[in-house]
This record gives sequence, structure tokens and C-alpha cells, in this order.
Amino acid sequence: MQGLRSDIAIVGEAKWKSDNIVSALREAFNLREENLDDCRGNGSSGAHLYVFCTNIGSDENFAQLKTAVKACAGEKMFVLPTHNSKCMTRLRDLGITDYLVQPVKPDELRAMAKKAINRRVERSWAALDPTIRVALKTSLACFEDCYSRVQRGEALPMEEIQLSCQKIRESTKIGTLGSWIDALDDHHNYSFRHSMFVCGILTYFANAIGISGSDLQLLTVGGLLHDVGKSQVPLEILDKPGKLDPQEWELMQNHPEHSREILLREQGLDQDAYAMAVHHHEKLDGTGYPDGLSGAEINDHVRLTTIADIYSALIDKRSYKEAMSKEAALDLMGKFKGHLDLDLLRCFRGFVLDTQ
Repeated sequence: MQGLRSDIAIVGEAKWKSDNIVSALREAFNLREENLDDCRGNGSSGAHLYVFCTNIGSDENFAQLKTAVKACAGEKMFVLPTHNSKCMTRLRDLGITDYLVQPVKPDELRAMAKKAINRRVERSWAALDPTIRVALKTSLACFEDCYSRVQRGEALPMEEIQLSCQKIRESTKIGTLGSWIDALDDHHNYSFRHSMFVCGILTYFANAIGISGSDLQLLTVGGLLHDVGKSQVPLEILDKPGKLDPQEWELMQNHPEHSREILLREQGLDQDAYAMAVHHHEKLDGTGYPDGLSGAEINDHVRLTTIADIYSALIDKRSYKEAMSKEAALDLMGKFKGHLDLDLLRCFRGFVLDTQ
């Protein structure tokens, strides 16, 4: 995993009041604030996105901006105090297409920022092996299509899902689990990132312990669909930058029931893939949800999905928490006696520590 770094640099002037912008973005991103002069002089400082809050109509500022925009390697977007033809002409001269005009809506600002950062991440996939690049791009398109179809009440695109999972399985012959996670690490569609973490973990681990053929296919499909019910959870809860309150957590815990409703409509879906989506929050001692299953009622596919789901959440970074190291995550999971299959976890631990 890559270390935490600033996702966004807010670049402005001393006289520019950008408190509302900083407040809106701090909820979802790691931030750094810079003066325009410093940005121009120091060049790229490693941010994924530079948000310029400055008066682009000023001739003096525009001259500085041309230098600063060239010096910054990340994506760029602008928040303007006013909207006029001169500003639009100058944005085109700078090659800027992402901009908002004050007063900005926090949700709109965050959405534009996420889109810009994701564009950068997805562009970085061009440097990967073609097999891995195709797997990531195919998976992203498939994931977005699945969510869109569910929200429209349509059937899942099962042929597209099978193709995407085939590409993921092919990619495991080229790269490692660590490289798969690193390629997704900075993507700001958290639901996509988490689902691909889980799907990759299941596929790489299954490959490592000799699972192949239809069983491997099942684990990949189940991993991709394991959180499909989250498509029915409000976005403000899915993408909430802080911890959920009790009412929000109750809504989040409904996602396995949503998965049940969605997947029961699908013809020909393997029952184990269905179980992976509906039951990966069950615990061996019967204290999990949604059905309170215990012991032998929880099959090996579900047990492994639960391990992959928890491990993924622990090693992932969010705006409100740093990522755990793989060792710390596995150590913590080893204390979940009564919740996880500890024999399976020991096997998984050996795989993670030996291969990364």
C-alpha cells in the first residue's frame, strides 16, 4: 500500500476567502493549503489535485497562474469568484475544463474533485501490464453498470460480469495482490475500490492455494458482487467522510438484505455467490447479520469472503483513518475468535506475508 499523502492542495491568495472550500473538501480528502506564490515557485508537491482559488481576471494573477499550472503535475480545477467571458477565455488558455463559481455547493465541489482524482488514477493504469490494465478498466465499467442497472430496477449484466471476472483471473497470472491493491489505492469511488480489493484478495488467494476452474470463477464473481446491495444505500452514507452514527449504521447494515433482493431476481446465479453477498457479515458464534447463522451453516466460500472483506477494510485508508499495515490487520483479525474461521485465517496470513 502507498503511504498517506495529501490528496488535494488548495492554492489561493491571502485575500481570497476559501474557508468554505477548505471545509467542504476536508470532509472527504487529505488537504494542504498553499499560497499561489509558493506553488509557482516550488512546483509540484505531490498532490493528486490542485484546486486554485484565485481571481483569474487579474492580469498579474493570470501571469502567475500560467507558471503555477505548468509546474503542478496533478490534476487542476478552479473555483472562481465571478463568471464572465474573460475568465472563460483564460481558463481555456490554461487548458482547464473543471471549474465552479462561488458560491459553491459542497456536494458538487466534492463530486468534481473525486472525478478529477479518479481520472488521474485511471490514467495511471496505462503504465501497467496490458492484462492488468484491461482487468481494471473492464471491472470499473462493469461495476458502474451494475450499480446503474440496480438503481433503475433492471437485471444485472451477467455476461459483462463474467467477462470482467475472466479478465481479473487472467491478471492474477501477471501481477501480485500488492500491485493490484496499489493500482486501486487512490481511487475515490470507495465502493468500487473496496469491491475490487475483496475480489482481488479472493482471486489471488484462491490461485495461491490451488483453486481453479469453476470454483475460482465462483469466488471471483462472488467477490465482485459481494456488496452489490450497497447500490441501494444512500450515497451520503456510503461516502460519509466520518464514522456513521447509529441511525446511519442501521441503514448500512441493510445492504446484505438489499443484496438478497437483487440477487434473488437473477437467473442462473450460483447459490454460493449469492451466499457470499448475503452472509459475509455472519459470524461463527451466531452474532452476525442478517440471519444470525452460526458454525456449519456458514460455508467456506462465505468464511473466506468475510476474511477478505475485513482485511480489505482494515488495510484501506479513509479520510477519517489511516490504513493499517498488513501485519497489524492480520494480528487484529487473529483476535476475532468466535467470529472468523481461524484455521482459514492462518492460511490466509501465510499467503499475504509470503507473497507481499
